[in-house]
Amino acid sequence: MRMSPANRVITMSQPCEQSQPSDLSEIDDLLRAVVADGFTVYLCGGNDRPEAIVATYAWAGFVDYVVIKDAHDVTAARSRQGRDWDVFTAETVVWSYQGHARWALRAILDLLPPEHPNAPHEDYPAPASLRVGQEHLGSVSVRTPRPGLVARRAMRLRLAARGGSATL
Repeated sequence: MRMSPANRVITMSQPCEQSQPSDLSEIDDLLRAVVADGFTVYLCGGNDRPEAIVATYAWAGFVDYVVIKDAHDVTAARSRQGRDWDVFTAETVVWSYQGHARWALRAILDLLPPEHPNAPHEDYPAPASLRVGQEHLGSVSVRTPRPGLVARRAMRLRLAARGGSATL
């Protein structure tokens, strides 16, 4: 069955009630896992209290990324990385997931590597929630991954896709 772009955007509706301390602890752990997986982190709108956090991981020809605006407004995605591709204004994706931070961060951490036969590859319009407004781009701090972490994500996901251990 061929999916229309509207059906390919995976969403997870979550009530926007106050987050419990245990939720925030789990989200912190998932954010640490994203950083430990070798993502580059962009703090948009100020280092002390960013208005948005964007994290990216580049593959050959693709980029996995997540845009966090608050715990209930997180979008994870994979896009083709063309010459003029911009993480803050991506126009197309091959995969996206919108929802609560808990689920969106888990989804990006478990996304199959691009070369896997079941990995998504068909382009469709990027959800608007991936865009970071110009008002937040005047002050952007970039935190690059520690040496050695970039290869960790690729190795972990490739092992998991072959049915091996996903823990390194």
